[in-house]
This record gives sequence, structure tokens and C-alpha cells, in this order.
Amino acid sequence: MKALTASGDYDVLSSLRMLKNTHAATGFMHESFMKDEPSQFTRSWFAWANTLFGELVLDTYRTRPELLKEV
Repeated sequence: MKALTASGDYDVLSSLRMLKNTHAATGFMHESFMKDEPSQFTRSWFAWANTLFGELVLDTYRTRPELLKEV
């Protein structure tokens, strides 16, 4: 949600990088995870978070496509 409401590129990019680095090799977003060990997470399938992530990627592609090359 932070990235979807961000006004600056830095917040979008840092959020995308964090999400990319914490999916625990599942390709899915999780309800929560241990900050020092992303492989320890809750809910292996959390539709709301995955849908919101999809919206973020599409919104970023439409409004700031250059950021996706930096992730």
C-alpha cells in the first residue's frame, strides 16, 4: 500500500525491492514475515496481498515503467 500511495520514485522502488527480496522463493506475498529470515512467514497463500501486489506492478508499469527495470 505504501508504494501505491507514494508520490516519489524512491518509495515505490524501495517497496518493490523489499517485496522481491522477501517472497521466500514462493513467488507469492505473505501476510507477514520475519525481517531477518523471510523464509519464516505466515499464510503461504494470502489472496488479498497477492492481488494488491499485482495492482502495484500494473500501476507501476503504467505510470513509472522505468522503475521496473531497476528492481
